[in-house]
Amino acid sequence: MTLMPHHSLSARITEQYAQLTQTSRRVADFLQLNPEKVLILSTAEIAESCSVSKTSVSRFIRQLGYDDHLALRNELMEERDSGLPVITSEISDSDIQSDMQALEQLWSQLASMNTQKMVESLINAKRIKVIGYRNGYPLAMHFRQQLMQCRTGVDLLPLPGQTIGEDLVSIEEDDFVVLFGIRRRVAQFEHIVEHLKGKRCLLITDQSGQKYADKMDQVIICHMNNESPLDSYAVPMSLISFLVNKVYRVLGQQATTLSQAIAASYSQLNELE
Repeated sequence: MTLMPHHSLSARITEQYAQLTQTSRRVADFLQLNPEKVLILSTAEIAESCSVSKTSVSRFIRQLGYDDHLALRNELMEERDSGLPVITSEISDSDIQSDMQALEQLWSQLASMNTQKMVESLINAKRIKVIGYRNGYPLAMHFRQQLMQCRTGVDLLPLPGQTIGEDLVSIEEDDFVVLFGIRRRVAQFEHIVEHLKGKRCLLITDQSGQKYADKMDQVIICHMNNESPLDSYAVPMSLISFLVNKVYRVLGQQATTLSQAIAASYSQLNELE
């Protein structure tokens, strides 16, 4: 498993997320997206922001291994002083601010991990299997369509009207799986994760999917705003753009030739304006 925290608080939350109660996860989601709040809010104010009790916040902090709120604050202060960024975006609209903060979180994750290994997997795998259900399906479909501009052998699973069992069994050692697991996942998602355990797989999920982090080869967390009535997909879509453009640039002329051939096919078939 490869975790991509950008500070120790985020790392500890990811490691403990599967064991957290629903109440503690509310605090975890809030602080992982807004770590600067640890520096400026009291325990009681954090509790109020998360609609939980002060005792719940204190218990959560201790579960992460800190003695108390002050110990957590001091650690983040030391990290900030050493040069690690603490999110400070100043945007007036709360929803856009959440997206900006989440994008900063994403960039910090990517900056702290070996993205080259992931890009090489997307380039060198015999086949790429992209899996997404419900909210993850349009992300999976977009990822497939973009990656097909760079290389061949990219499959979207499951096929419409089909179950996925036979496709999972057919995954070979030199294949690479990209699994999208955005919240409100289908009930069978956990079984899919178990089936993919030990295989070459990247899980792209929101903060609620951190509970699967210890079962996956690689995980990227796209933080999403729990306060808005409808989700924004700015962060996972930005991640898709980042990954496929990395692949395209590394492949160079090979990707350019394929993309030009696809464009010529569109023209011959008169499929696009």
